[in-house]
Amino acid sequence: MRSAQIIILLLCLLAACERRSPRGLAQVNGRSISQDDFVYAYETSPRSVLTGPRQTVYNRVLDRMIQRILMAQEAERLGLQKVTGTTRELEGLENAAIRRELFRRNIRDSVQVSDEDCRNAFAKDQQTLWVQHTVVDSLEQIIPGRWNPTWVHVGINPATKTVERAGFGKLDIISWNDVDLKLEEVLYGLDLNEVSAPILQGGATHIFRIVNIETNIMTSENQYLESREHYSNALKKRQEHTLAFNFVQEIMTPENLVIRRQTLEQLAQVIWQHNPEMDSIAGGSVSELSPPELDLDVINDLELASFKSGNMLVEDFRFYYKMNPYKLSRTSPDDLQKDLINAIGIYVRDIVFTSQGRAAGFAEAPAVREDVKYWQERLLASKLEAYIYERITVPETELPEETNKIVEQELNELFNNLKQVAAISIDEKMLMTIKTSDEGLTRRIDFFAGYLNQ
Repeated sequence: MRSAQIIILLLCLLAACERRSPRGLAQVNGRSISQDDFVYAYETSPRSVLTGPRQTVYNRVLDRMIQRILMAQEAERLGLQKVTGTTRELEGLENAAIRRELFRRNIRDSVQVSDEDCRNAFAKDQQTLWVQHTVVDSLEQIIPGRWNPTWVHVGINPATKTVERAGFGKLDIISWNDVDLKLEEVLYGLDLNEVSAPILQGGATHIFRIVNIETNIMTSENQYLESREHYSNALKKRQEHTLAFNFVQEIMTPENLVIRRQTLEQLAQVIWQHNPEMDSIAGGSVSELSPPELDLDVINDLELASFKSGNMLVEDFRFYYKMNPYKLSRTSPDDLQKDLINAIGIYVRDIVFTSQGRAAGFAEAPAVREDVKYWQERLLASKLEAYIYERITVPETELPEETNKIVEQELNELFNNLKQVAAISIDEKMLMTIKTSDEGLTRRIDFFAGYLNQ
């Protein structure tokens, strides 16, 4: 048998938290598919799958769901869930669902946006501020009566657009939602030519002056109403960001995380020496940290980090990296080590949050069990594909592309056979009434992954 890799990347797009009525859309050997399941599958499908007439696309998405369920059921029949390593991966998926429930209850459920909030955001969005910004050496420069700062331009952030204006030099162009909430309140609270009070941030003293204000006065109530959802979603994300940051600080600060420097340096050295460009750091799979030539097993049992609730070994780090890969630097050993520190922090956070969620009994919450079922089915379906691939015998002269075609044919044949003997029922009428994100329904992507994994 010729060995050629089939890499199945399990993108654990974290489930969002709202649940609609679980009315049955379909049944597959007793496994119910709800409208909510379908919407989530639709929204996490590749865009290539969503191309075509609506009815064709909906049937394609549902067929993919049925295939995943049947493959997972066949994997369980073969006992693949008991294979070494798979049990821990399944537990890892459950832990992720518990963490999502923890965040939902502590963050998302606390977020509220009023109509007044949306109207204020809409009003600010009609203004563009031309802002002069600098950093002063001492507060004496801005004492009344002795005001004589040197306006040496300092960009507010890397994404800010900068323009030149005679008499003022470089200015930053600021629109609503371009800067953090605290600075936004300061800037939009200033009058034309007014200078802000000193703002201490990052060990420096900042001052701002509004040089020009461009205002769009051609607005209407209908324009606001049409865009209200946009402002509501943006404001919710802001609140979630702030709440999530505070929540992480509150939980993690008492943990007193300590990273073992010697073990960290050994881990970084092994990884970097394997390949400075990190091209094959993944080892056996796209997400598995196991360089084939420099064996990490030598340091596998060393403690990498300790914290109030427990500790992390190198082996634990490798597992969490496999389940949730963190991008590691290709530029230098020092940058690689910094990225490893960030990854350790994220994985320790996940361990602590999982522990808190389990202690609160979230493992048995209906939303968690539903979430776990979905991701465990995806994992088991991928295990079945790998299982089939390993058992296919092809000539030594076979090209990898031809081998992959054979595997695909085998999988399609297996699916068709499973489908023929399966008990499947579909409510076709209900299927075509389901609304998706393309029709105004907000995509249910995870609300905290982006800013918590930075």
